[in-house]
Amino acid sequence: MQIKFHGNFKNTILVSICLLSGLLVSCKDDVSLNSPNGLVVILKADDMGDVGGNWNRFIQILVDDSICAGIGVISKNVHESSIPEIQKIANIKQKNGYPVVEFWNHGYDHIDLKPNSEITEFYNTDYNYQRTHFRLAQHFFSDTLHITSHSFGAPHNRTKLITEGIIESFPEINVWQHYGKIEQYTHTGWKDPKLRVIQETDKRIILSIDYLSLKSFNVESFEKNYINDNKKPYIIIQIHPATWNEEIFVKFENLIQFYKQSEHHATFMTPYQYYESMHKKLIAN
Repeated sequence: MQIKFHGNFKNTILVSICLLSGLLVSCKDDVSLNSPNGLVVILKADDMGDVGGNWNRFIQILVDDSICAGIGVISKNVHESSIPEIQKIANIKQKNGYPVVEFWNHGYDHIDLKPNSEITEFYNTDYNYQRTHFRLAQHFFSDTLHITSHSFGAPHNRTKLITEGIIESFPEINVWQHYGKIEQYTHTGWKDPKLRVIQETDKRIILSIDYLSLKSFNVESFEKNYINDNKKPYIIIQIHPATWNEEIFVKFENLIQFYKQSEHHATFMTPYQYYESMHKKLIAN
């Protein structure tokens, strides 16, 4: 399957690869946990298998609007024909050198083993099962995509205590995105910048999701929450672009424009970019 990018997206990819220089995006990397320069917005886009269709359009929006996002890849669902397209997309750079799209580990197969998510890939499964799946996904990134996955988000945001130790055995994973309201255990080896001060020696952070599985984007709701959100060091908006229709795409673009308004001073970052931005600020200080 050859993906045909609309507009100038294909040319953007080729220019990015040939020049190996930053393009297009103004996502800043000067945020500090203790004194953030405006709101940091992290888009957590879940469930990529093959590239094309809605994913193509979503990535084009990132490029056109000079923003960035993290996309969770389900490794087993990626068709061989999509591999070169994902590699090309990973080479589109922001002006600061970070990728426009950070591809991250969203599980190996994302399969529900029991109805109603009672047993999922990393929830109510045993240690060996979880470690095998995590390893398969990480190896798919490194051996097939030739990309390092520095971030993780569990299918359905469901994990157990054993998952924490498994993730920690993969030192390249620095960021864990999660939805704490459905987890019933305490993360001991991971710090959330919303709750604890991050030190230079902290090599693992956990980022909590603020907006979960939106099926539509009511800008008025985000406006209402903005004052409270702006007190946080970051917010995560979880989305599923593969399921969107035309109406949702339009509302999403309206939401992006809301955050890009000069009075809001919002900065879009990918998960690993946010992790690195904090550490660079700590080292500089």
